[in-house]
Amino acid sequence: MRYCFVLLGLLIGWVGAVQGQQRRFPATPTANLRDCYRVAALPDSIAFFYSDRYLLTPAGCAAIRRHVRFDSTRVFKGFVRDYWMHNNLLALKGAFRNGKKEGVFELYHRTGELAARGHYHEGQQVGDWAYWYPSGKPRQVLSFGAGGEPIVQQFWDETGKQLVRNGNGTWYRDEEDVRWGGTVVNGIPDGRWRLQQLTGSKTLIASEKYANGHFRNGITVASGEYYLDQSRISLNDWEDYSTAETFKIGPPCPPAETLK
Repeated sequence: MRYCFVLLGLLIGWVGAVQGQQRRFPATPTANLRDCYRVAALPDSIAFFYSDRYLLTPAGCAAIRRHVRFDSTRVFKGFVRDYWMHNNLLALKGAFRNGKKEGVFELYHRTGELAARGHYHEGQQVGDWAYWYPSGKPRQVLSFGAGGEPIVQQFWDETGKQLVRNGNGTWYRDEEDVRWGGTVVNGIPDGRWRLQQLTGSKTLIASEKYANGHFRNGITVASGEYYLDQSRISLNDWEDYSTAETFKIGPPCPPAETLK
C-alpha cells in the first residue's frame, strides 16, 4: 500500500507538470492526461496508453498499452512491455536503466511478426539492427556507431530481392502513397534522393543531393524552398516508440459515432 501512495504522489506531480506545459504552449485540443494511464497492482508499476505514434491517448481509443515501472525522478525503469490494444499481442519489449533504453529491444508488427531487433546502450542504438516486413521477410540491416547516422549494410524489397548488398545499391521506404529513396554507396546516401507519390502522375514532392558522403542541399518542390542545414532523410524504421519518453499528449478520443 505504501508503494501505491508513493506512486500516486509522483503521478500527481507529473500530471501537474505536463499540464502546466500545455497551458504555457496552447495548441490543438489535447486529451486529459489522467485518462491516459492506470496505476497497476504491482509496486511502482503503471500502464500508459498511446496512439500508434506513441502520443499519450485515452484508453478508450488507444492503439498501444505500455506496462512499465516509474521511479522517483519520473522516468521509466526496468523491463518494459508494450501491447497492441486490438489483439493484445506484443508490440515492444526492452528495458530501461537510469531512464535510458538499455540492452536488447524488440519491436513487433500488429500481426505479431517481429519488426526489428537490436541493442541500446545508454539510450543510443548501437551495433547491427535487423528489420523485417510484416510478411516476415527481411527488410534491412543497419549499423549504428557512436551517435552517428546509421549505415545501410543490406536491404531487400518486399519480394525478397536484395537491392543493397554490403552497403551498395538502391534503398527506399514506402509510407502510405509516397516513396522516399535513392542510391546508397558505402552504406550512406549518395547522389539525388527523391520523395514522390506512388500513384497518379507520381509527382515529385522533395529531393536532396549528396556528394562524397555529405548532405549538400534539399528542396521542397511545392514551395520551392531550399534547405541547407541538414537532411530530412531517416534510414531508421520504427522510431516512434522513443516519443513515449517525452510524454507528449495526443488529441482526445473522437466522438463515439466516429469510432464506429
